[in-house]
Amino acid sequence: MAKKVLIVANTDMHINLCYLPYIAWFKNNGYIVHVATNTKNKIPNCDKKFALPITRTPFKFCNFKAIKQLAEILKQEQYDLISTSTPMGGVNTRLAVAKAKVHSKVLYTVHGLHFFKGAPLINWILYYPIEKYLIKYTDCLVTINKEDYNFSKKHFKVKTYFIKGIGYHQNNFHNKLTLKEKNTLKKELGIKKNDYVITYVAEISKRKRQKYLVKTLRQMDLTNIKVLLVGEDILNGQVQKLVKKYHLEDKILFLGFRNDINAILEITNLVLSVSKQEGLPLNIMEAMAKQKPIIVTDCRGNHDLIKHNKNGLVVPINDPQKLILAIKKIKNNPKLASKLSKDNLKIAKNYDIETILPQYTKIYKDLLK
Repeated sequence: MAKKVLIVANTDMHINLCYLPYIAWFKNNGYIVHVATNTKNKIPNCDKKFALPITRTPFKFCNFKAIKQLAEILKQEQYDLISTSTPMGGVNTRLAVAKAKVHSKVLYTVHGLHFFKGAPLINWILYYPIEKYLIKYTDCLVTINKEDYNFSKKHFKVKTYFIKGIGYHQNNFHNKLTLKEKNTLKKELGIKKNDYVITYVAEISKRKRQKYLVKTLRQMDLTNIKVLLVGEDILNGQVQKLVKKYHLEDKILFLGFRNDINAILEITNLVLSVSKQEGLPLNIMEAMAKQKPIIVTDCRGNHDLIKHNKNGLVVPINDPQKLILAIKKIKNNPKLASKLSKDNLKIAKNYDIETILPQYTKIYKDLLK
């Protein structure tokens, strides 16, 4: 009889960005695959899809409903393996396992613990005890950066692995645009041919700190500079209002969610990340695959990928002047930009799906023995 697998995350976007190769691997190896997220939308290679009222905000009533619904599903389906990720996906899933009293193997992939070096005290008070408790319903923990791995090995009694990310598709970033195609895209976006393009690909959120970036950029000369903010907005236009307040509408462009990141990076001169915390950022891996000069803030995840003055520049999290100096340093020194980015394609291969997938499938096989 075929073994059954359930994959749980908050959103379809997370599944589509991170887990489609894994779902395909399960199907190709004869497993029955179910997926649970917060919508009924179909997922490729998925035999059954469940919609749960999961929300990323903790302690909301709908999360308790999701736990109850998921517990009923677990009792009914009796999965051999449950793979979960995202903070609330991981919490809800393991509480449902506890409630249902099933004996499924549970793998939790940590995309960034909420308690980390420099995190607010409230994060440690709220999230650390919850994770400590839920470890008893976890058979395997996969961490994707060194800080989370070292902490988990020391504090949690569970089999813990370190894998460099969830895998990205390096092949998607091999395509080159012609000069004509680049100029056409620039024209569509309102970018002049000789503008210097700075790109930040990230969900517009408090954690990604686009407000901080706007306030910083306001302090520098943006002549012949265009800044592209690419990503879904979950702050409901707050950053756009700030840009309008500072009269930077013609300098900072909001592109929303895009499926053509390869093309956007083709017209980009410099990639930024000013996040205050990361798991292991996909946007930086993609920029590395395109061999772009990169500036990141010195936080977990970012400094796993970028080593200062070797394959990019790392600046303090809360030092606008050092960020401005770093931008000017790379913009005004093409030789430095080339030097910092030349090895990034080779380094990025370590994070490619072809490298990462076999490491996960070995864990799946071990759990399902």
